[in-house]
Amino acid sequence: MSESTIHRPTYGENLLNRLLRDLPKKQFFHHYEPQIITPDGKSSKPDFIIVSALLGVVVLEVKDWVKIASGNQQSIQTIRSDGMPMLYDNPLRTAEGYAYDLKKRFEARAELWEQYKGKTCLRFPWQCMVALPRISQDIIRQFERKGIWPRGTVLGKEQLTSAAHLQQAIEHLPWKYQLEQPMSLDILDIIRELINPSLVVQDADGFPVGTLTRTQHSLITEPLYAALPKQIPLFEEDELSNEAMGISENTMVRLVRGVAGSGKTLVLVRRARHVAEQHPHAKLLVMAFNVDISQDLRRRINLPDTAVEVLNFHKICRLILKATWQDPISVKEWLRKLEGETLKQLDLNAEFLAGEIAWRKELGIFDDDDYLSADRKGRGQRLERAKREPINRIFSRYLEYQNSQRQKGESWYDWDDVPFLALEALDEQHPMAGKYDAVFIDEAQDFAPSWIQVTKALLKPGGNLFICDDPAQSIFCSYTWPQKGLSVVGRSRVLRVPFRSTREISQAAHSLIEADETLRQTEERPEPDFTSYELGSGPLPALIACQDVEAEIALVSGKVQELLDGGVVPGQIAILCHNRWHIERWAAWQKQGVYVQHFEKMKGLEFAAVFVPHLQDSFPSPHDPDMVTAMRRKIFTAMTRARYRLMLSYYGMLPTPLEPLLDNVWCENFTLAAP
Repeated sequence: MSESTIHRPTYGENLLNRLLRDLPKKQFFHHYEPQIITPDGKSSKPDFIIVSALLGVVVLEVKDWVKIASGNQQSIQTIRSDGMPMLYDNPLRTAEGYAYDLKKRFEARAELWEQYKGKTCLRFPWQCMVALPRISQDIIRQFERKGIWPRGTVLGKEQLTSAAHLQQAIEHLPWKYQLEQPMSLDILDIIRELINPSLVVQDADGFPVGTLTRTQHSLITEPLYAALPKQIPLFEEDELSNEAMGISENTMVRLVRGVAGSGKTLVLVRRARHVAEQHPHAKLLVMAFNVDISQDLRRRINLPDTAVEVLNFHKICRLILKATWQDPISVKEWLRKLEGETLKQLDLNAEFLAGEIAWRKELGIFDDDDYLSADRKGRGQRLERAKREPINRIFSRYLEYQNSQRQKGESWYDWDDVPFLALEALDEQHPMAGKYDAVFIDEAQDFAPSWIQVTKALLKPGGNLFICDDPAQSIFCSYTWPQKGLSVVGRSRVLRVPFRSTREISQAAHSLIEADETLRQTEERPEPDFTSYELGSGPLPALIACQDVEAEIALVSGKVQELLDGGVVPGQIAILCHNRWHIERWAAWQKQGVYVQHFEKMKGLEFAAVFVPHLQDSFPSPHDPDMVTAMRRKIFTAMTRARYRLMLSYYGMLPTPLEPLLDNVWCENFTLAAP
């Protein structure tokens, strides 16, 4: 006879659940009684599924048998506590049946496949296991010796006394093979979705799309060279704009534009992996804005450099200029050292003016009169003629300093000169010129025109350029694609659904965009779509008014400690500050692994929980529309780094430009208790 379905957890199931919860969270996760529905409609419900990033997937059956009388490979006879004999299916065979159902479900997702010795197989091994918490290991060994149960697959009460013993038993299962490297987070996310159907995203028609929407999948898998006849569309017609239907046969550019958290980076990562698998001899390069993003992309792509190179932009330039490379000089240090008094008179800081010098170099505005009449829209701060004239003089003195350094044979160029020098080198038959078949750019909204020109010079003639951007998140510069020298008309796809963050976080963040006339009317900004998919829900973002800076530090520190005590990994918590000097206040948390950085370093990253403190002084010129727009954009980007928890804080007065948040957050006052 078959055992009836158990609706309430048994002693053994409760025991295993406790032990599984105590396994290292960085390596394991599990799900209790998942409903496994296979593509052919079959349904099964194993007791537990355990996933180990280092080992593979385990299907676990738990039986609370008190005494075993006999058994064979098909069935086991037990004796109940009242002496009545019972006959059950061999639980290992039951687990194997569930495992095959799960394997079918895994095989429905192409991302979990790989080629091995000419055959398609799963990227990870799976294993069956049985737990008998009331049966001694001596009894189990008798079944092992008779060949009824493979050695190490059935656990007795002695192996279920602690999480450490359970972990050791899982590690010593007869795995078919060992993983060469841990499963990537993307693979683990897909497995998690398939095990727990509540995590599967559904579109308006109820279509289960999981991590990938149909649009995302089409972007990932389109041919490397899009030289297809026009009558054979690359994508489903209902997913294309009228512009996209007019793509030329020789298209080399694909722009993926999306709202924050819509899966742009996910698409880029999987697109790079897909191209590497389909074209193993192709030269592929993934470019990022800074070191932090490149490290994150390298981890997520999880392929050797021989398959896909992942580098930040200035690292690439350094490789190009290897023979003549010198450490660039710092414009900010020069300004602070030699122009400090002038900066005070102008009420400008060195960081802003260094950005102004970089902008002028990028657009080739070296003539003083041209600068006085230049349209600075998008620069983040307005400058009247009275300030532009002394800036002209500072700029001239800086160029004279650079020329003097160069004549003396000393380091003379700064980081903003580097792309132009790299371009010159690539024009002179450099071995890296035309090296790559395809280049992928993440966070491309912050790539200046000269950066794009360097990228194009690295591509082979007819090579592919795959670009992801979101104009609403532009922190460093605001250039249109025509200014960058690329035509993206008819070559763009838009991702509008903010999957990363909860609905509550996304709506709060976008309230800043909608309240800002400049950001709201940006022609290239994609509108978010909160209706097509069932987005995740969570607590409202918190906006906390603190008594003073000490109270704010105590508040944030207490919340961070609560998350750590609850099992959140330090690297999944971020404290993001709008000024560099604020970072020093959080150095203790940074030493413990919490991500602590200023806004300029957070691009492309995401965290389970994000704290954005010190907002009281985030708008030093609240009546300057350009500066307000620039800071709103940065705070929006910081907020959308959060997947589930978001807390913003300040002391004193809430800046007026942040008042649009009030209808979308939970507000509270915090005061330190008297000693």
